[in-house]
Amino acid sequence: QFVLMPLSIDINSVARTSQCDLRSLSITQGIVGNAGGAEMVVHVPDRSWRPKAANVVVIATSSDAVTHFGGVVTDVEEEMAGLNALRYRVTCKDYTYLFDRMMVTENYLSTGPTANLNVDTILAQGVTTYTTGFSTGTIQAGLGTVAQQRYDYVYPSDVGRGLAEQVGALFWIDSTKGVHLQASGLAAAPIATVDLDSYSTSANWSSFVLRESAQNIKNRVVLQGYKVKSTVKFANAFAGDGAQRFFPLGYEASGLSTGEFLATLNTITLTPLTDNIDASPTTAAGSTSSIYVCFVNQGVRTAFAPSSTEILSLSYNYMKDSGFQSDDASAQAEMIAREGGDGVHMYMVNDPSLGNFASNDDIAIAKGQAITQRYGRPLLQGEFDSVQQGWAPGQSLTVSSTDRMGGFTKQFYVYQIEKTLMNHPGTTGTPTWNYHIATGESFVPL
Repeated sequence: QFVLMPLSIDINSVARTSQCDLRSLSITQGIVGNAGGAEMVVHVPDRSWRPKAANVVVIATSSDAVTHFGGVVTDVEEEMAGLNALRYRVTCKDYTYLFDRMMVTENYLSTGPTANLNVDTILAQGVTTYTTGFSTGTIQAGLGTVAQQRYDYVYPSDVGRGLAEQVGALFWIDSTKGVHLQASGLAAAPIATVDLDSYSTSANWSSFVLRESAQNIKNRVVLQGYKVKSTVKFANAFAGDGAQRFFPLGYEASGLSTGEFLATLNTITLTPLTDNIDASPTTAAGSTSSIYVCFVNQGVRTAFAPSSTEILSLSYNYMKDSGFQSDDASAQAEMIAREGGDGVHMYMVNDPSLGNFASNDDIAIAKGQAITQRYGRPLLQGEFDSVQQGWAPGQSLTVSSTDRMGGFTKQFYVYQIEKTLMNHPGTTGTPTWNYHIATGESFVPL
């Protein structure tokens, strides 16, 4: 027999609060992708139903109109709990599970009407086109623009995280299917300042543990394995034979914008389109005035077979190998002061996804700077407990001390919270949560 309260736990759209052991309920929320989840124990004394993997779960309180968790059951473990009773240990993942049902295939050009798109525009279009039931109203505008982006079957959450990293923002899905792309530290924590030297019982926080580590220092990052757009064009030509419809390029074309990809059949200019998106590669479908570019197979396809009197001429910018080294001079100076020497700690990234369909290394530069900012020097992280209500990932607070860790005053960010029920107020009133909070001075967990 469990205490009923203004807390509702719906599984597959059916109220199941009375069958859930509220003492076992744990909700986790975080600003790192796929960090949100929930766990609980569900009792079914009469075997009349069972929670199933892929059931939607919503946990909310009516007294304050807050949805504390929304997501999907990922794992169910069943065990006997008596002669006829069954007990289920249920593990859930947040709505990212549903957000990533489809994959994104888009090409945002470096020139033309989609040039230098705002990251909020790209993400909002992806949410509208490739997801169902998710809202874009929590996507912050004006965070920055990016050069050409091309996505060949990429999960929407990976698109969001990639855009966030390029402009130094945070991406996550909330418990009501709101898609967030927001500047770090946008919201203030419910406790604005934690003075570690003046703890009292009224401070509403306890057990603040600090950590600092030098085991993962990276302040010189070498980035390889990616390609950028060439500054010159590659040209080749093919004689028709009345049968061949696919022609290898030899290189990956950088894009199809005006002046970037030119194709002619004798003297007739063909319009370049994307194969598998603008037409199916398994049929001869398509316009005779177009040519279909396959970026994956590095070739082009025509909707007809050019005859022996026709010459297909191609001229295009291509993707060439590139590399970049990112150094954080201030972080290296900090390491010199701590350990001597030149303070350099190297790290290599081999990542094809850093490719830029413009002729620069902007994406790799952003990646390198993000790594050195997070890992360039030992940064403080911490964990603590709080009974102050309202903690959420992405919030910021000031943490200070005159003697702990040598004395400091720094802005900390809330990475993740885990909350469990602290009281059972019965059928009325608002329940109180106990929070375990992970935080640190980098806006993304190390």
